[in-house]
Amino acid sequence: MPKYAISMILSLLILGCSDSIFNNNDRFIIVFDQGLDLSYIINELKDDSIKVRARLDIINGISCRLNDIQLVFVKSLPFVRYIEEDSELFMLDYGPPETLLTVHQAGPIVSESIDWGVRRINAPETWDITQGRNVGIGVIDTGISSSHPDLSGAVIGGFNAINEGSYEDDNNHGTYVASVIAARRNGVGIVGVAPEAMLYSIKTMNSKGRGYISDVIKGCQWGLNNGIRILNMSLGSGVNSNALREAMDVLASHGIATIAACGNEGKHGEYYPARDNVTVCVGGSDMDDKRAAWSNYGAALKDNGVLAPGEWIHVANKDGEWQNVSGTSIATPHVTGIVALLSEIGIHDREHIRKYIFSGASQPENPDEFNGHGVVNAKRALDLLIH
Repeated sequence: MPKYAISMILSLLILGCSDSIFNNNDRFIIVFDQGLDLSYIINELKDDSIKVRARLDIINGISCRLNDIQLVFVKSLPFVRYIEEDSELFMLDYGPPETLLTVHQAGPIVSESIDWGVRRINAPETWDITQGRNVGIGVIDTGISSSHPDLSGAVIGGFNAINEGSYEDDNNHGTYVASVIAARRNGVGIVGVAPEAMLYSIKTMNSKGRGYISDVIKGCQWGLNNGIRILNMSLGSGVNSNALREAMDVLASHGIATIAACGNEGKHGEYYPARDNVTVCVGGSDMDDKRAAWSNYGAALKDNGVLAPGEWIHVANKDGEWQNVSGTSIATPHVTGIVALLSEIGIHDREHIRKYIFSGASQPENPDEFNGHGVVNAKRALDLLIH
């Protein structure tokens, strides 16, 4: 569309609007035609005092606030592919993020130990060959406490998608996840599945463990722009977001592996983005290698999923201590750690990663809606690759 035509339409859009309308919570994601110059649109909006919260290049869109009149008008614009609410993750009927992760006692640890979950997936049996050395992993979460003794030197960069401030963890959740992936073999605390992997802290959720879809998309975008090939997403929502799904598809088209938690209500129907068919969907298993009663299940788990230890898992927290937690959020990084182990020895493309994750699990030939391809096994996946 010619620039003058776009300008005329945008002038109509902003006519009569003021900054005061952006003081409410009417957040939206607007996605434009792929051929449209996103920078031009944003400049037009800024010139007329319309607040654009963020540009979402990965889907050629923006996040912004609109009143009811603007919303109706924007939906009618010919160069808008779609518009949707910029919803919060963890805000639907399953309740706040506290219900996604059961937290148990915290305390200091002096000597080093390998948690039952890491042993159960036979990760230590691979460490003579691979420990995920120098494999970069993006943890899209609440941030990571980089000063924790078990994560010292593991976090080599990051991004705060919320306000571009610190990407340190002010909640705990991201540090839990990071420690399962890559806690160091340093004589204290715990050991992660891939203890020499390198982490990027991509902070998309706040101190309460809540975040917006647009911030998660920004986190995905940052990972893509920085060449990160593995993204752990221990987060979810019941909202079927076109924008998030499109971002996930873009990541998949670049061969990036995304590993996501399926949710903890013990019901049929996995959370998004784990429900997207481009992810590895992860459910939680208990100490008997059965699907935990609280772990969600469904078609996505059957087609694209596995189970991993998620019950009473020993993790690091943001206060420099260790504690036990349960949930699919903490099962997911067990799988991400295996991906890092495979990546060190040359498996980088997401389709090859999925092949070995699924075929190395406990029921590769008969996946079902309750167990997916079964409980993951690092040693078996590595053996299949080598032999």
